[in-house]
Formats: sequence, structure tokens, C-alpha cells
Amino acid sequence: MTRFGIEPIYGSTWLVLIATAVVVGVMLWVTPPTANPAHRRRLMWLRGIAGVTLFLAALGPAQIRTDPRTTDATLVVAVDTSRSMTLTDGDGGERWSTQREVWRTLASRLQGIDESLRVALLGYDASAAEVSEPSPASLDQREPEGDRTDLGEALMAAIRGSEGTPLAGVVLLGDGVDTAEPGGPDPQRVAQTLASIGVPLWAVPIGPASDGEESRDVAVEGLPETYDLFAGNELEVAFEVRLRGLAGVDVPVRVSWVDAEGNVEEAATRRATATRAVDTSPLRIPTVVPPPGTYRLKVEAETQPGELVTENNRQIAFAEVREGGGRVLYLEGEPRFEQLFLRRALGGFPDLDLTYQWIPRDTVDRWPVNLGDWFEPGNFDVYILGDLDASAVGEEQLAALAESVAAGAGLITLGGFQTYGTGGYAGSPLAEAMPVRMEAGRRRPPGDRNRDEGAGTVDGAAAGGQIDGPIRPAPAREHPITAIGDDVNATWRDLPPLTGANRLVGPKSAPGVQVLLESDDEAPLLVVGEYGRGRTAALAFDSTYRWWRGGQRERHLRFWRQLMLWVLAREETGDETIRIELDTRRFSADAEPPFRASVQTAAASEPTDEARLVAEVIDEAGRATPVRVGPRVAADGGASAEGSLPQLDPGFYRLRVRDDSADSTLQPAEVAFQVIDDSRELARPMADPVYLSQLAEITGGQGGDTFSPERIDELIDRIAERRRRGETTVVSKSRLGDGPWSGWLLFVLFAAPLSVEWWLRRRWGLA
Repeated sequence: MTRFGIEPIYGSTWLVLIATAVVVGVMLWVTPPTANPAHRRRLMWLRGIAGVTLFLAALGPAQIRTDPRTTDATLVVAVDTSRSMTLTDGDGGERWSTQREVWRTLASRLQGIDESLRVALLGYDASAAEVSEPSPASLDQREPEGDRTDLGEALMAAIRGSEGTPLAGVVLLGDGVDTAEPGGPDPQRVAQTLASIGVPLWAVPIGPASDGEESRDVAVEGLPETYDLFAGNELEVAFEVRLRGLAGVDVPVRVSWVDAEGNVEEAATRRATATRAVDTSPLRIPTVVPPPGTYRLKVEAETQPGELVTENNRQIAFAEVREGGGRVLYLEGEPRFEQLFLRRALGGFPDLDLTYQWIPRDTVDRWPVNLGDWFEPGNFDVYILGDLDASAVGEEQLAALAESVAAGAGLITLGGFQTYGTGGYAGSPLAEAMPVRMEAGRRRPPGDRNRDEGAGTVDGAAAGGQIDGPIRPAPAREHPITAIGDDVNATWRDLPPLTGANRLVGPKSAPGVQVLLESDDEAPLLVVGEYGRGRTAALAFDSTYRWWRGGQRERHLRFWRQLMLWVLAREETGDETIRIELDTRRFSADAEPPFRASVQTAAASEPTDEARLVAEVIDEAGRATPVRVGPRVAADGGASAEGSLPQLDPGFYRLRVRDDSADSTLQPAEVAFQVIDDSRELARPMADPVYLSQLAEITGGQGGDTFSPERIDELIDRIAERRRRGETTVVSKSRLGDGPWSGWLLFVLFAAPLSVEWWLRRRWGLA
């Protein structure tokens, strides 16, 4: 609305008129007389123009305009850019696509609402950042990649993003699931801050809530990361299947072997069934181990209708399958130091699978113990009998053990109280398989630990069947078992002495029977032989643990390694290899697990220290990426290195370590691993619209509310209505003389006539 008026000085029109009349009267009265009337008229006209100008300036004519206007303000629209927006929106689409369409509608419609309203676009995940120059197409080339959702930081950034202008409101889009690390701003407290400054929060939840069919999920859990297996064995794959929202539904679960070329062979199928809304089904699925090689063992549950996340439907384990087997059964009757260190040694060899069974002597009233099918041919490759009485196993099972040895299994017997003749083996079915002669007269009652005459023992006082310690075994002949150092005789002399040994009757006179170690008085300490297709070894001692404890761990390992491989008929050549130790084979994308690599012989002898080890990571496409490694001090003094894997994208990889020396003959070593995606965003697939509604309700007194994506038009109308209610009347006026142009005009109209008048008077001689 426009109108015209006057604003005289001091607010009085009469004062202006009186002052003007006085000024004009003075100007006329002081006009000097002149004989020329024309000159007088000119001077009067010039003074009249100056007087009229002065009158107008004092009267203050003005143009006054009144307009209803809204003040400048900023509307912040915050969009969720975390990875959870790649999940379903509950209507068959993707949450990101739905959110993008909501933003496109908002950006297009808000442009014509109010020129004084600035719209700011904010993307938030673990942090928040404003998108410069937002447009309806701002999200078209962007993908949600954040690994966290911090709603508190999003609201704080919205407050900061108003750029000094009043905040008209905040539109918060997303699924409402807050996965932020503890310690950040609390979304509810920030919403309370918005309410306190009069700013509404409008929430737009996207995604299905956690109820009904849409909350279904199947997850395979608890599968071991690695397996060291032997071809042809039966493996029982143990794991759990967690079921949610699938009560009464049978979910098929498959176990498959995936070889190095990617060929898949399905091994077994079972079904998991939940009896409750949320249930966990433990499964144990037997499968036959495939031929030697490197495999992935995949356990996969069939995807069910309504599942939002399917990445957790499967788990992968890595399996190294070896040739021939190295399955060892160790039966012990007395838990002595020897069994502890022997188990530790055998358990450290990657190609030996050790099963240990302790049969306590206080169970004698229940002897013989039923050991199932353990003695059936093919179930184990090596049997070790410790200080165990023959009656604990029984005639029938010892006969089965003898048959297994004849069929090709290995047999190792140790010294002790209840071994050989004292343990009742002289008249047992196993006597024929053992390489030493035994006397039934040395038999002692089961559980009798007295060191009487004829009792063979190792850790104690002398007895008639006992060789007193200290004992230093000496090689009786060259043999792969006793070759545990470069100078064999010197190596055995340097070992810590044994505490004692059984005095064996003597070796059998049979083909293949040999005495490998003997005492100073030439009593046999280690006798080996053959029985059928199997190999046997009889040890008179049981205190090799003293070698380990005396600082000769490597000698201890090498001796037992070479003994085991001999009875397996797999003597090693001692060639050097590279060994890789990776702490974990299945880890998240943000992890950088350490690894170690060393050069060693399979027989645990001293490796070379001249190798220069380098490492690289190879992806599924065969691309190699170098990995930085540093030197590492190895306990055996050999070449060794360590490093950490870099952060990698989810997928399958191989870590390869090789010797970069010019004349190296070492073969590279590889170990496979998996980088998994365990993002919190994908682990919680259901949206939380209730939480967003609660945040918006905190600002309900300022107009805060919740709108579904289908009600965006209502939200736009709400924003427009709020802007209209916030209008103020703005009065603008244009007063003569206030502006630069009108001010200069008045000055010229006043000063110019007076200047010309003065100039004329001087010219005419009137000044």
C-alpha cells in the first residue's frame, strides 16, 4: 500500500510556513535597489527559487509504503547417508531411493514458497556435512556409504547450519536407527534445545518397523575359522543357526566345499527349526573330507521371504586338507609331565590331528573301558600307549588294535609303571605287534605303584627292572628318527639326562627290528620294528620333557616329529619352507590384523637366516598389493618377518609370503582369509520410526510433527503455513532529501540560484 504525506521539521507545518515567510521576507527586504527593473526581477526570481527549495526541504514531502513480509530464515533438511539406507523401505524399494524422491519433492516445492527462505541440505552418518548449492538433483549421484548413524550430530549440525539467520525448522529424514559411538550428543537433548529456541522438528521416517513378517532373519553363527584336516576323514561341522520371526518354519541349511578354482560341491543338507519367535538351533552336520588341497567350507542357510539382511545367512571356514592323514590317538593312564609336553609337541604340528584320552587308575573297577570304534582300521594312523595297564583296554580291544597296526597303523609305547610286562602286555593280543620281548612274570597288579623287584619305572629309586638315572641315550646306529642335529652323537650327549628308564628284556629277533638308542651299559632304550604293514616303536623312557625344560625345545620337537613321521612311513627330507601365522582368518573391514612369517624345516631344525621375506595380498581377481613387513627376532635365529594387513574391502584374499633373495629355492607360502562386512548399520535392518516420532514430539509445542513419505505435501503445506504466520508489517518511506539523489537535487536547487544571484550582483555592481 502506497500513500503520500509530509513530515515537516519538528513535526509542525505552521512552524515551517512561518519560518519560510520570515526567510522570504528578509530576502526581499534586503534586496539592494537598482535602476534597472529587469535586473531586480531576475534577482527576485533566483531568490524565489531558493526560497521554494528551502520550503520543500522543511516541509518534507514523502512517499510511504506498508508491506506484510516474512523475515529471512533457513530451513535445514537432513538426509541419512549411512549404509542402512541401502536396505528395503518395506514396500519393495530401497530406502535411499525413497529418501531421494522425498528430497526431490521438497526441493522443487519449497523454491516457490518464500524468497526469504533459504533451504540447506545436510547429509549425515557418523558425521554431518552440508551440501553446497543444493538442488532437486543433489542426491542423484550420491550413494549411502556411512558405517554409523549419529542423529545427535545431525541435529547439532542443523543448528549450526543456519548461517546466522533464524532457523525456520529442521526436516529429519532417515530410518531412525542411531548406531553412534557412546559419548556423542544426545538426540533428545538436542531436540529439547530446538524446542527451547522455538524451532520445530519435522521427522520423515523411512523403512519398516520391527514387527510382523518384516522382522524375519536367519543368521549362521559359531563356525570355526579354520580346519586342519586329512583326506577321507569324517568331519562333524558344528555351528548355530539363529532364527527370528520364523517359528515353526523349516529352514534348509547346506554345507559345501569350495575348492581353489571356485568349484562347489554340496556335502550335506539339514533343516533348522525354531520353536519360538527368536530361537537358536545348534547343528552338527557330518561330512567326508575331500581330497588334499585348500578349501573353503561354506555353511549357508536358505534365504527366507521377508528377510532384510541376507549377508549373515552364511559363514565361511578355511580348510587345509592334507594327504594320508596324521590322526593320532594317545591313551594315558597317569597324568605325568611327559604326557603334558608330548601333547604340546604333537599339537604344534599342523599335519597331526591329536586325540587324547586319559583313563584314571581309580576307574579300575570299570575296566576295560569301552573306547568305541577307535581301534577299527582306518580310524587312526598312530596309536600311543602311555603308562596304561593292559586291563584298562581289555583283550578284545587290544586284539583290534593289533589288527589296525597290521593293516598299516603305527604303534608307539612309552615307559612307565604299567607298561610292557609289568602292565600285563606280555600275554596280551598286542604282544605280537610290539618290537620287544616281554616277561609275564614281571606283571604287577593294576594301580600298584610300589617299586618292588622287577617293577619297571622311570622317576624314582632303583629297582630290579629299572635303569637308574641319570641316563644319556646314545645312538646305536644311524636312523632318521635319531638324526636331530648335524653331529648326531654330540647332540645326544648335550641333551639333559633322563631320570630313568624301563629295563627292557630285549629286542625281538625279527626282520626290521632295530635298536636305535641305548644306555651306557648298552641296554636298549628305543627299539623299532614292523608288524604287518604297520611300524612300531618301543621307548623305555618317559622323561623327554626334561629336554624341553632344559632349553632344548627344538631337539624335543624334532625327535618326536621324526618318530611320528617314521611310524607314519612319511620320513621328511628336511627341506626348508615358509610358514605364515595369521592370528585370525575372518575379520572386519576396519581391522588390520598382524601376521608373522618364518623360514623353517618341517622337522623343526634350525632354518636359514639369509632369506629376505616379502609379503603381498592377492584379491579374487588375482591383483597383488605389496604389504609392508619388518624384521622379527625369531627364537631359533632363522629368517623371520612380521607385519599387519591393510584395511581391505569385504571379500576373499590370500596373503602370500616369498623369499626375494636372488638365489632362493624356497617356494612361496599362502594363507587365505576373509574380510567380512559387520557394519552396525546392516546388523540392525529394521527402522525405528517410533524414535523419530519421539524426537519430533519434543518440539510439538512449536509445530513439530511426523510425516510419512506419502504425506510430504502436508509437510510442505505446514512449512508454508508457519511462514505465513510469521509475517511482519514492514513500513518503507521515501522522504524528499533523505536519499542521495533527492538530497543532492535540493542542494543544487538551493545553492545554484543563490550562487548565480551573487555572481550577477557583483557583475552589476550591487555587491
